[in-house]
Amino acid sequence: MGRHEHLVRRLSALPGPGTPRDYLQLLGPTLDGILEEAGDLAGALVERQLASSTYRPTPAELRTTWMAMASEAGQRRDESIRQRSRRCPYCEGRGQVHAAVRTRIRGAERVRTYAVTCSCPRGLQLAGKEGARRMDRAELETTAQRQRAANEWADGVVALYVDDATKGARPEWTRWAPAVEPPATGGNLRTFQSRR
Repeated sequence: MGRHEHLVRRLSALPGPGTPRDYLQLLGPTLDGILEEAGDLAGALVERQLASSTYRPTPAELRTTWMAMASEAGQRRDESIRQRSRRCPYCEGRGQVHAAVRTRIRGAERVRTYAVTCSCPRGLQLAGKEGARRMDRAELETTAQRQRAANEWADGVVALYVDDATKGARPEWTRWAPAVEPPATGGNLRTFQSRR
């Protein structure tokens, strides 16, 4: 049997058909695999199963208990992330902010909109999701600064707008001219590069 033999023995001590030895021989390896999957929570899983069972659990019953524990842990983690993110002064718990980048290429100006992740816990959670990688706000600002137009005739980034309710002073080049309204967001784009 595996490294969780002592925990499986505790489960075998419950009443049930056959002997505890039969239970260990027949179901022990399967139960040990489930406990291995539970990792550091294997002890807590057995305690919970012992508290809720009046007979020896089958592997399916132990797995059901494990799935319930994993789901509860995920819900608690998500709620904790939501609570911490609600206090974020930038995104107010959404995990992302909208940004617009105005660029000049060969004299023609155009605006691209982005949904970029915030640096709060919810934003970090969104950035780590599978699928299309999301750019975070710092990456967008760094890239825009690096590609900033050197003067009013040069190609590059002309203005950057981040709709994040920031109160602090930001470099003048990141502000839109008063006559120009930032556009509505067009969704998240995976890359930001000015085409030269």
